[in-house]
Amino acid sequence: MQPPASSSRAYGTSAFLFAAVPLGFLVAITLYQLLDNVPQARLAREETKKAFFIRRTATTLDRAVRDAERGQRGYLITGRDAYLEPYRSAKEKIPGLISDLQRLTSNDPDEQHRLLSLQADLTTKINELAATIAARQEHGFEAAQAIVNTDAGRAAMDSITADIDAILDHANTRLLKQLEEEETVGNRFTLTFVIGSAVASVALLFGSFLLSRAFRQAARSERILLATLDSVREGVAAFDHERRLLAWNRAFRQMLKLPPNALQIGQQVPSGETSEAGEFSKQFDTLEATARRSGRPALVERKEADGRSLEVFHNPTRDGGSVTTFLDRTEQRQAEQALLQSQKLEALGQMTGGVAHDFNNLLTVIIGAASLLRRAVGKDPQALQRIDMVVLAAERGARLIQQLLAFARRQPLQPEIFNLSTLMNESLPLIRRAVGEKIVVEYVSSGGLWNTNVDAAQFQTAVLNLAINSRDAMPGGGKLTIEVCNAALDDVYAAHHAEVEPGQYVMFAITDTGKGMDAATALRALDPFFTTKPVGEGTGLGLPQVYGFVKQSGGHLKIYSEVGEGTTIKLYLPRSFGQEVHSQSQPATLALTGTETILIVDDDEIVRATVASMLESLGYDVIMASSGGEAISILENGAKIDLLFTDVVMPGTVGGRKLAERAAEISPGIKILFTSGYTENAIVHNHRLDPGVEFLSKPYDRERLAAKVRRVLDGVSKGTGDMDQAKAENVTAPPAQLSDK
Repeated sequence: MQPPASSSRAYGTSAFLFAAVPLGFLVAITLYQLLDNVPQARLAREETKKAFFIRRTATTLDRAVRDAERGQRGYLITGRDAYLEPYRSAKEKIPGLISDLQRLTSNDPDEQHRLLSLQADLTTKINELAATIAARQEHGFEAAQAIVNTDAGRAAMDSITADIDAILDHANTRLLKQLEEEETVGNRFTLTFVIGSAVASVALLFGSFLLSRAFRQAARSERILLATLDSVREGVAAFDHERRLLAWNRAFRQMLKLPPNALQIGQQVPSGETSEAGEFSKQFDTLEATARRSGRPALVERKEADGRSLEVFHNPTRDGGSVTTFLDRTEQRQAEQALLQSQKLEALGQMTGGVAHDFNNLLTVIIGAASLLRRAVGKDPQALQRIDMVVLAAERGARLIQQLLAFARRQPLQPEIFNLSTLMNESLPLIRRAVGEKIVVEYVSSGGLWNTNVDAAQFQTAVLNLAINSRDAMPGGGKLTIEVCNAALDDVYAAHHAEVEPGQYVMFAITDTGKGMDAATALRALDPFFTTKPVGEGTGLGLPQVYGFVKQSGGHLKIYSEVGEGTTIKLYLPRSFGQEVHSQSQPATLALTGTETILIVDDDEIVRATVASMLESLGYDVIMASSGGEAISILENGAKIDLLFTDVVMPGTVGGRKLAERAAEISPGIKILFTSGYTENAIVHNHRLDPGVEFLSKPYDRERLAAKVRRVLDGVSKGTGDMDQAKAENVTAPPAQLSDK
């Protein structure tokens, strides 16, 4: 902090010298005359002492009131309780100081009356300070500012200052009166005493004048310093009525990107040395005119080149100067963006959740019926082609719902501890086939790579989706670089990204040499349904789906892109300290038929019938129930059921989860397989399937149904979903290739 120039110390030293020398002479003469004037001297001493006590107490009271105002002002600006300490301390001192003044002036009716007025003004001021603080705590800065803008507090402060000045003036008058009385007594002294008294009186008067001037100068300097120090983290500067710099703090200089020693006391508003300083100089006159015209502080928001959001707060002072404060609102704006994104996700999640269950039921019927129809038509190529078209359209609809659920962070994850190098070794052949021969794929993996807890299928889908996006950005060919390494996001990075938790991460980065994106496009790249591809070539859900998966996994996604240079997308997944899972070897083939009895529970009649037909075609005996209650009745009547295949979400009091619990009580050892188009919270918590849950997501075809049912009945599946089992079962799941921006 650079303080304003002040000569108060020089004035104080001069006053001391002017008073000390003649007072020493006066003391010598007074001692000589003391025996003859003891009563008068004692009375004079007491009155003088009382006057000085009055001055000191009044000055302390003035300082306490200003301390209270300083504490309130600091809290209003920052909202931090630490700034309330001066206010609380002053609030405790003020009653005692008033009591001292009342005692010291108990024999002066005029002063007693003035103190009553002062006490009332103090009560008004303290109440006003308390009201603004309460408003700031309960309703925010704007509510407190509204109270301040009524100027009630300023009027009370003016009255308080006037009363205290009057008390000080009266105390000075009492001092002068006492000096006159001493001068009258001194007339009886020798000529030497008279001369000494006269000289001392003149010296005291001049010293009092210098001290009073020093007090005023110190008070003005203190007000400027307090105003500058109100907000330590923000940039603050004070200017006089001619736009000359009086005081500033380091943050002010740094926010203007000025080098050290670039600012000097008395210089004009800084401009020209940096673009930030030049912009501030242009804004200064506008802010000053606005503030003077409205009688209130002026405010303007600036967007810096480095992405920071700054508010410039310009507050005129009574002496014609001003105090300018730079407030960094970057974190607040990021928090607002995060809140907006959260609200968008919630709205999309509510919409998608409401549609997903019924829509996936319909797709299950379509895909299941197509599977059965394929068997019925034999080898008719035209019929098979049309069936394939139906299945393809249904699968596209299923992927659309899956993408929406992923972006809205509503898809159930099945995370396990993996090393990304393991998953990438499996994914690289798929990536190379997907991007084609015109694109060179380079893969770099750091040594000592940490493990992470991630859904392998969703991760590989996200990686493939990003690779396809990069391929589309390089239609003429290019280079695709994939890197996995350890990374640490520190507190500084987290402070600039509101949704990031500092800590250790495993980073996956994919970089292409494509056409890149400008800043506006990159800013919208994660918005659902936003795409720059031609109509029919992109849904605008690919990157949002990747983003939703990363956020569900507790990670962070960052996009770096420049037009003509290419794009880099980084996925940060939290480090796991657990051991990597190693999948057990599975049989090369798996029987897809059986003769066991399966109880199908689904409230949708068409779904029940379709699933029953598929299972019967596989050789199973099937019993159907339309509700959880009906299924319980079947079990209680002694039916021997090998597998309970139940929908998760059903109307009534007995949903899929409760039915499964009751079935396990009635028939210990019964196998249970859940299915649903949207599970909500019944078997999924924190976006993850509950331990031990067997789940087959809708829609599914005859082959996926057969494989999953057989695995559950044979005890091969160990509490997982169905998406990670395709290879082990020799069943090819529907492709999940996604395209996006």
